[in-house]
Amino acid sequence: MALERIALDGYGQVELNNCAFPRDGRIEAQCDLDATDFATAPCENGMLLAVDVANKVVKFADDASLPIALVYSSEHQYDVLKSGLKDFCLKRGDVRPRLGYLSVGDKFTTNCVSKDSATVINGVVYGGIGANGTIVLSVAAPAAGPVLLIVDKSATMPDGQAAYKFQVKSV
Repeated sequence: MALERIALDGYGQVELNNCAFPRDGRIEAQCDLDATDFATAPCENGMLLAVDVANKVVKFADDASLPIALVYSSEHQYDVLKSGLKDFCLKRGDVRPRLGYLSVGDKFTTNCVSKDSATVINGVVYGGIGANGTIVLSVAAPAAGPVLLIVDKSATMPDGQAAYKFQVKSV
């Protein structure tokens, strides 16, 4: 089955409900966007990306061989007519993204989510890394990378768009 993004207006957004990384300094903000992965794709808040500190880049996470972190860059306004969080993304050549390394118990809400077209969002639902940076929903816990558990399926972003609230179960 095909992987599909959940419907959203604009780009992914993230709200840190209770995350430790802004307080304890487990952040990364000195890596550029990978030239291949982000040649045409934007970097959106709420993405889970692989952090390659040795090469000073962040890229899509194909596996969990590199540390995985959550994008939570500070939004800035490009156009006075487009001032919503949904209008913000980063592209190659912009400022470097800010990412936080997740730990067990962290909670955040995002609409930067994909799911297999056959996945039914009932009962216990997990989130994990996706090859396009989005959090991929599944009824089975992911085999690689952080294991996220949906704790609120009816969450919304500040602009009212549908979202999911996740809690980190393991990293």
